[in-house]
Amino acid sequence: MRLLHAGLYRVIQAARREPVQRVLRELRRTEWWPEERLRDAQLIKLRPVLLAARRAPLYRRIWAAAGVDPAGVRSLDDLARFPVVEKDHLRADPASVRDPAHRGPVNVHVTTGSSGVPLKVYRGRLAGAYGRATQLRGRSWHGLRLGDREVRFGGLALEALGRTRARWIDRLMNRSRLDPFDLSDARLAEDLALIRSWRPRYLYGYPSALALLAAFVERTGGGRDLGLKAVVCSSERLYEHRRAVIARAFGCPVVDEYGAAEVSILAMECPRGGLHQASESVFIEIVRDGVPVTPGEEGEVIVTDLNNLAAPLVRYRLGDRARVVRGTCDCGRGLPRLQVLEGSAFGSVLLPDGRRIGGVVFYFLAESLLMRPDAGLAEIVVVRRGSSFVVRAVPRPGGAQGHRAELLRRLREILGAGADVDIEIVDRIERPGGDKYRILIDESSR
Repeated sequence: MRLLHAGLYRVIQAARREPVQRVLRELRRTEWWPEERLRDAQLIKLRPVLLAARRAPLYRRIWAAAGVDPAGVRSLDDLARFPVVEKDHLRADPASVRDPAHRGPVNVHVTTGSSGVPLKVYRGRLAGAYGRATQLRGRSWHGLRLGDREVRFGGLALEALGRTRARWIDRLMNRSRLDPFDLSDARLAEDLALIRSWRPRYLYGYPSALALLAAFVERTGGGRDLGLKAVVCSSERLYEHRRAVIARAFGCPVVDEYGAAEVSILAMECPRGGLHQASESVFIEIVRDGVPVTPGEEGEVIVTDLNNLAAPLVRYRLGDRARVVRGTCDCGRGLPRLQVLEGSAFGSVLLPDGRRIGGVVFYFLAESLLMRPDAGLAEIVVVRRGSSFVVRAVPRPGGAQGHRAELLRRLREILGAGADVDIEIVDRIERPGGDKYRILIDESSR
């Protein structure tokens, strides 16, 4: 069965012209290269990316204003002279980073991240292949193979059409999917029963949801007999207390996967605990006040996609904080390591009626409302104050009133008809510093 699904995957990737298997063979060689050789390879990849970017409207404008020229780049360190690309640049005009000379298929990714602000990203098929191959390589470090049976705890759309599409994809990919929105004990019992009957090789999903499932398993018993090879956590920061409860409950390694919709996989964790950068795909800088810091120092994550020639992202500010870990990992891989200090976090919410829901539901709500062509709202943030919820919404011109009613209806579907919900229409949203990139802000304890 595994071989059948692995074969289907290869056929689909060939049809999409994404050379995933070729790239995967390359990555299995380069992961053992020393860091200096990897940096040399990054510089070789960077040059055509800069040339493609120079033809894009955004880079022509901001590079001219900064007085920088890609022709002057002689080393990776030279990139620090170039201006940073912000999320607001992409929100204002996502096509402004596209190379008009690029020919070939392009993947379009639409997301609100974890912030509730819409974002569209274009990525060439080669960049997509590197992202998928990086993920497959990282999973193989833990004995997971293409086509292995998987239970996924996340990525489930709110709309029926999106759920139907996900079911068909899951069938092709040999996986089953759990609802990350409903985290009540009754639903977690059903989830555990499905895992027990499905017998997956690994679990994959949001660490906040997986940690709640793990805590339920510890209370009720019976997690270590599931035969799991690993639990892979993605899409939000993996806190150590969540890692601990997942590991205890399921009796297997817990693997961290660090990525972003704009650039795919940035780092994967090895069996020795090193979160290794995907150096073949991205060049990562850690900066403070615009200046790169030395390894071991904390700063903002600035990333350059080394394979996206269709719509280059050069020095893109992710909004996360991290540090580069000094030295070489005990696993022997030359890929440098990261420690992520601040990133996306969805968490969960206990409602007044006793139900517990995943905070990620607000992200999907924002995506369904903000990314459609007739969207009347530009940005939302959900603020929890004890048992009440206030949604601050920034309208598009002429769109506030009709979409306010729809937002209120959808929120009451999620929170329950008796929930105390209010909506504030505002010109702009002010977020506390630590919550800058979160759609759900908890003010209960402030």
